[in-house]
Amino acid sequence: MRLLAAARRAPSSGKLLLLGAAGDLTSEIGEKLRSSRKAYSLVVPPGRTVFRRLSIPEVGRRKRDSALRLAAETVVAQPLDDYVVDYWRIDSGHFGLAAIPRDLLDEYREFADDRGQAARRIQVPELTADLKTGLVVWITERAVMLCVWNAGTLVDWQVIPRLNGLVSVEQMMQHGLPSDLNQIVLRAVPDEEQAFVQAVQDSCQRVFPKAAVKVQSDPVTGRGQGGRVLCNFDAFVSEQSNRPASGARRRGAVVATLLLLVSVSWFGYLQLRDLETQAARAEHSASLLKMQAARSARIAERVGRLTREVRELQALDDNSVVALLDDLTELMPANIRLVGQLQLDRRGVLSLDGLAAAERDISGFVSELRRHPQVDQVRLQSVTVNRGDDKKDQGARFRLQVRLNSPLWQLLGEDRA
Repeated sequence: MRLLAAARRAPSSGKLLLLGAAGDLTSEIGEKLRSSRKAYSLVVPPGRTVFRRLSIPEVGRRKRDSALRLAAETVVAQPLDDYVVDYWRIDSGHFGLAAIPRDLLDEYREFADDRGQAARRIQVPELTADLKTGLVVWITERAVMLCVWNAGTLVDWQVIPRLNGLVSVEQMMQHGLPSDLNQIVLRAVPDEEQAFVQAVQDSCQRVFPKAAVKVQSDPVTGRGQGGRVLCNFDAFVSEQSNRPASGARRRGAVVATLLLLVSVSWFGYLQLRDLETQAARAEHSASLLKMQAARSARIAERVGRLTREVRELQALDDNSVVALLDDLTELMPANIRLVGQLQLDRRGVLSLDGLAAAERDISGFVSELRRHPQVDQVRLQSVTVNRGDDKKDQGARFRLQVRLNSPLWQLLGEDRA
């Protein structure tokens, strides 16, 4: 628990709601206020908070809460659990106790359950700093409370019942308060009797003629109230924020959860449909890619076959028919000439018919052919001697079959001979 030694500026309290018999929470609350989500704080009516001065031995911070509670139980009329309590530091050895009766909070609990929102803080008007140093006089229906402030801290207070009369109030101010007070603030309930307020103001001016007396009759829930406070009752506020939810709130949470589940399920269904559509598109794209890949493979195979055929055709340049015939012409003797047909197949077999003047010329021609580097075998198939009258046909007619070392052209997939 953090104990304040001076009034501190509190965060924005939102809308201020008054507790008690004449407060906002006991009257009819409009539907707009009940359904609003704006932050709000509670204000205890003046005179309903119990104030006590506590004196405890000097102990460490961990044991201070227990010491303050033990001292508070001895100075309040009811058990301490019947109050909402908070403390502030007066000086090194004294602390102030502010105890709010819990019966004032009955209507608040019902309001908080309906609204589903706890109060941000509880504000006690007597602990609200109207000035840093001076006297604050609270005039309520039953009593007059004199609060002495010093450096932003409530250091002393006296409560005089109104039945004791103005004489008791004036005597207390004259003999029970410091005489060097320079600032006095009169806080009166708006409906309070103005004659009595004026009488108290006159008494203040008589007792403290040099002090500046200021009268404030603004409502304690009005705008600008509670800027600097001594106690926030943070423990109770935290307890209310974490209290179990009411039946209405639980039902609302169940409905909200069901709506959330339905929304998530519908979103999941839409996502699943979208994924199925994407999967179908991906499958279609994969099929197209497979077809294109197969087509590309066929095209690649065809291109490879054509490339090999081109290479085979280019290889014909090394075994050119024209080059081979040129070599035959050089090797052929002068007295031998070709007659008939000359055949050369793709396997490298050359068949030719010739006419020689004598048979010995044929033998010489065959020997030259066998020594040729491209010739593998020479076969003399036939020799016929013609001795007719026609000189053009006279001589030895022969047929040769010449097998080359390699075929001139081999089709793809065909074994080479």
